[in-house]
Amino acid sequence: MEYQKWLAQALRDLRTAENSLNSGDYYACAFWAQQAVEKALKALLISRGKVVKGHDLVELGYIIRDELRIDVSRIMDYLRELTMHYTVSRYTDAANGLPYEVYTEGKARNALEMAREVVEWVRQNLQ
Repeated sequence: MEYQKWLAQALRDLRTAENSLNSGDYYACAFWAQQAVEKALKALLISRGKVVKGHDLVELGYIIRDELRIDVSRIMDYLRELTMHYTVSRYTDAANGLPYEVYTEGKARNALEMAREVVEWVRQNLQ
């Protein structure tokens, strides 16, 4: 099933985020954490017959809430925090500096923990 592929990739992106944290590439950890969440949310949407494009995690959360009628209140603050990493972790103009200098271990670890929580929430809602 298509949604299982999206979830499998989300889990691999989560592992890549962990590896990036361990190697000290904190900006990459944040980016892959965002990617893991984006793909997990899309897996949930696809599992219910809804294909959505885009990278805005908050918007994906609203679609899940409004169209799938699933309560997203538990993860919405995480989505708000993580969505910015799609651009800030990669572009100097978005980061107002060098992304690899802007991200700290603490910021990266926080992004990874939020991503783990959201991916687990998605897994619970897929059952």
